[in-house]
Amino acid sequence: MIVHVKAVTATDRVSKLRRTLLSSAVPLAFKVLIGMGDSMVMELAHLAAQSSSPDWKLSLTVAAIPAFASIVAATVAARAAKRAKKVELSAQHLRDLENRISEKKYDVYKPMINLIRDMLDRRQVDEEDSRAKISDFSTWVIIYGSDEAVQAFHNFMQAAYHDPPVKVLMKLYADFVMAARRDMGYSDTKVEPSHFLGMRINDLYDNSLLRNIDVPYLDVCAEERWQPPWVRP
Repeated sequence: MIVHVKAVTATDRVSKLRRTLLSSAVPLAFKVLIGMGDSMVMELAHLAAQSSSPDWKLSLTVAAIPAFASIVAATVAARAAKRAKKVELSAQHLRDLENRISEKKYDVYKPMINLIRDMLDRRQVDEEDSRAKISDFSTWVIIYGSDEAVQAFHNFMQAAYHDPPVKVLMKLYADFVMAARRDMGYSDTKVEPSHFLGMRINDLYDNSLLRNIDVPYLDVCAEERWQPPWVRP
């Protein structure tokens, strides 16, 4: 009979424990423990049943703290891992996009750089082909090119239409190539127009015509007494 009374008491305590854990007055931690299954509830109920102290709820709470801490730690770790994965995917997407844009810029710039080189070297250039390349480049540089590259190409083409001095044309050509270089990823380049032109002109530093080629193009225009059409009053 005594055993029967103890069994009933344990069952009553299990039921009471469930009601207590699910009531709004109990911290959310205990509700989380309910989700762990009946085995956890029975274990906690067993602890309560064996306690002769009237403060069995306090003992139960203290015993549940490690389990709750583990749940919180696991939840935080899972969310952190999910956020880290999302950030990594976003970073990879950005890298892929930058690579595709870089490849497209290369395809846009290369034909135009080669064409201007051939024209300045006075090589035989097919007029129809050159017009097509200039038109194609003008279409795509405005989409993929930097502001500096667009402006530099504009200046070069406008100068070419207005019979500029040789030094002015070479300066604007070099400025365009340097702008393309920066646009292709060398934004902090220290290369000057003289470095580039010196690869092609063997007497660059002895030729008074091309002296001071690294100064701003407006200074070169003033030196040559040539007024750029895009800065006329």
